[in-house]
Amino acid sequence: MEQDPLYQNLQSLQTGESYDLDEQTEIHYNTHGLYEVIADETEQAFSSLEDCYSYISAFGFEIKADHV
Repeated sequence: MEQDPLYQNLQSLQTGESYDLDEQTEIHYNTHGLYEVIADETEQAFSSLEDCYSYISAFGFEIKADHV
């Protein structure tokens, strides 16, 4: 997991920054220290990077090729 470029990109997010996972999904690191997965039909918040990463992995989001 620590070697995964996606995990590293999410880990480097600063407060208020977002990462576009795919065309319809973004990961936002908010001022409360939560990782928010925001997509067309869902919004999930996670208190840890590991939980957020597990959610993304479990649901198999289409990750942009230029993001890995």
